[in-house]
Amino acid sequence: MFKTLAPIFFCFLLILPFVGKSQSVEKLLRKADSLYQLPYPQEEDDLLAIEIYKQVLSEVPDVDLASAFVRASENLGSLLLLYNQQQEAADTYRRGINYAKAFGLADTLVYNSNLFLGEVLFRMSRLDSAILHLKEAERIQRDLISSALPERLFNALGVYYFETGNYLQSITYFDQAESYLGGEDPDYIQYARYSFLSNKASALYHLELYDSARTIYHQLLDWNINTNQIRLNLANTFLKENRGEDALAALNQIQNPGEGNILSFLNLLTKAYLQTNSLEKADSLLELTAYTLDRLGVPEKNYQRGTYFENKGTYYRMLNQDKEALTYFHQAVVELHPDFRNEDNFSNPSDLSLGMASISLFENLIAKAETAWLIFERESNQTYYTLGKETYQVAFSLADYLSSNFDNDEARIFLGDQVIEAYRNSIASLFSFYSKNPVEGYKNQAFIWAEQSKSSALRLGVLENKLKEDSGVPKSFLETEKELQQRIAINYRNQYESQDLSEIQDLKKEYNSLQIELSRTRERIKSFYPQAESRMEIDVKTIQQELTDGDILFSFFEGKEKLHLFILDESGLDWRLVSWDETKRNQVLDWKRNLRTWRGGMSYKSPEILSELSNAFFSNLEWDSKSVLMIIPHGVFSGVSFDEFPIGNEFLIQKIPISYQFTALQLRKMGQTEWEGESLFSFAPFSESQTELENLPALPGSYQEIENLPGEKFFGKEASKAQFLKEASQSRYLHLATHAIASGEESAVSFIAFYPSEDFRLFDSELSFQPLDGVELVFLSACETASGRFSESEGLVSLARSFAMSGVEELVSTLWLTEDQVAAYLSQRFYEHLEDGKNYAKALQLAKIELINDPQMAQFSEAPYWTNFILVGQLQYNSGKDRILRIVLYFGIFLLISGIVYAIAIRLFRE
Repeated sequence: MFKTLAPIFFCFLLILPFVGKSQSVEKLLRKADSLYQLPYPQEEDDLLAIEIYKQVLSEVPDVDLASAFVRASENLGSLLLLYNQQQEAADTYRRGINYAKAFGLADTLVYNSNLFLGEVLFRMSRLDSAILHLKEAERIQRDLISSALPERLFNALGVYYFETGNYLQSITYFDQAESYLGGEDPDYIQYARYSFLSNKASALYHLELYDSARTIYHQLLDWNINTNQIRLNLANTFLKENRGEDALAALNQIQNPGEGNILSFLNLLTKAYLQTNSLEKADSLLELTAYTLDRLGVPEKNYQRGTYFENKGTYYRMLNQDKEALTYFHQAVVELHPDFRNEDNFSNPSDLSLGMASISLFENLIAKAETAWLIFERESNQTYYTLGKETYQVAFSLADYLSSNFDNDEARIFLGDQVIEAYRNSIASLFSFYSKNPVEGYKNQAFIWAEQSKSSALRLGVLENKLKEDSGVPKSFLETEKELQQRIAINYRNQYESQDLSEIQDLKKEYNSLQIELSRTRERIKSFYPQAESRMEIDVKTIQQELTDGDILFSFFEGKEKLHLFILDESGLDWRLVSWDETKRNQVLDWKRNLRTWRGGMSYKSPEILSELSNAFFSNLEWDSKSVLMIIPHGVFSGVSFDEFPIGNEFLIQKIPISYQFTALQLRKMGQTEWEGESLFSFAPFSESQTELENLPALPGSYQEIENLPGEKFFGKEASKAQFLKEASQSRYLHLATHAIASGEESAVSFIAFYPSEDFRLFDSELSFQPLDGVELVFLSACETASGRFSESEGLVSLARSFAMSGVEELVSTLWLTEDQVAAYLSQRFYEHLEDGKNYAKALQLAKIELINDPQMAQFSEAPYWTNFILVGQLQYNSGKDRILRIVLYFGIFLLISGIVYAIAIRLFRE
């Protein structure tokens, strides 16, 4: 039963004179239930029901009354909530759940108690506890024959994901909540749909899909339901886009915001005036907001009070009164963190937990850190430098903690892209400090933060996959996860290709259901291992130890107006600032676009920008002393092959072997193992001329490509997806000569194609979670496997990245379309050099040099034919001592066996 209550005042009743001890508990329960179920209860009815329920629940129930006590606890909790007694309501719901456990009652009896308790804990900003009960309600809901309030449950879960920054997942749950609406109460259905759509629009504008959000808001305005709230949301959307004037226009249409919306209205109005630089009006509003907070008696840990402090900090920052701003940003942190209460500006939260406003908390930590460094830059007081650094670290740790609580890669990538701006600003500040005072600590911190900003979602995914394997997760759970990922990928592909609106709507409903089922499955899987943490306490020296003599690391970090280049080798870390502007950036982008649209036979000329950048990057390097160049790209340099960069009259690849990595934090020095060609498994599913589909033609050249390779080979029908999955996890080396489709917009529809059958596409999402950590090398001569959708934090979200997430350490992949003859030539020479004892980077370098110099391949000597093949992998070392030890060991074994044979022979001879 739903109850509504306008704000009223009341006093507690101490004694109920008509309730006598002689009355039975059942009679008391009937009385309380009858009051609770009144269609139009008065205040005194509710208060009397509360007292009776309390009296009943003070007793110890017997078995026959246990179910009634559970129901009484649920009803009492709901009544207490009407009177804003949240803690007591939470305790009462929990008591009902405990009754059910103690008496072994069915879980379905406490579905509502778990749902309502989760909601109440959420309002109290105790999100870690809230999600446990909401997930328990979700589990029970599947067992209910007639589901009770499923729309309320899925909306609550959507709000939870929204508040913790998982906006993509929240939309799935809001859509699912809406799908349950039905029945004969049109008013309830419309109000509920209004709520779900409004929540969905809020998630959309946080995903920066502003037009989609405003479309929903304008639709809801026509419904004439709580239009003030919709206009507040519209204003928020404009503020997110820094459109302060439009936000003011939306807010000015609100005549009377009402007590429930007054604080939100005042805070948004203040933000709009701050954005439009109307500081006097903002100051007046800040005073009014402070008065309103006091008048309403708002309790601590309130989001709107936190926003007020944030606005006040911004106001003082704009006045260049940074110490006052620092105080208010710190107060915002205190208000928005669930447990932190230290008022000292030089303190920070030490524990990480989910709260009602986790993203706002992150933003205020960043604002506090920036302000501390502004003071340091002006006063040179080292205390403020330390405060800024520590506050940045807390903020970045919070972002990683939030990401680890997400259950899908897309949400993690989106969060990483939001956080990258804070990394950019912090590194820019560090360079400013370093240019005035070249302290080693500034340089080292900038490098570490640059690397931590890259591929955090990938690092977390790799770690989780390893935890799954090592934590005894039931095989059935992992198989269910894989099946759901495959179905989701196929569904998404069908949505992408369908032109039938009705079919698309049905597919979207199925997609939401599959996503929720996947989320449930992953929750069960995660219960078998501790929460993964991608953040590592690491320093420059630790990374340097992963380099061997002669290795040199180039790590790029693209700022707003600066291009940072970090160079690390055995001698130390160098930090260069490369001249950079929008013109140069666009020239690099044009070069990348030209390469991706270039086809054999077209003329090609290296752009001038490569010479300019090559001089800036590689001048003064002693190439003869270097053995491998490891490149960590970022920003516009993601998806760039550096092979073509000119060094004098040669290409860079002719000077030194090149390898790539997603982040220096992924570096792991590996001993070079002996190449065993018989362990290679090669697949050419389109090798036969009759094997082709629309947009996936036959690849007869793939037959020649793998025909002479060592190991086991699968052609045509034998090169099925099922065969690949069977062999892949048990293989040491894999070679794929096939088609790959890499989407620049949606990674979910990217796939590798096997022999055409009912199920022949290995989608990106499936690939990411294959157990391939035992595979040492994958050679992907399929087109564009290193290409994909661009992410600020992850680089290219490509099929190559998915192989890396599945555990593959060494990967040869392609950035754009490749010629069959070139692929065959390079792969053949590559494996021959491995057979000769070369490491992966050297083998690929030599294969390319041979192609450039081979007269029979002269028509393919232009750079676009071969620069698209790149190696993503680890640095390998081949110790001379190790080789000597192996020779000595083998010789020792030979002598031992010879001695034994000789002894046996002598004994037999004597006998």
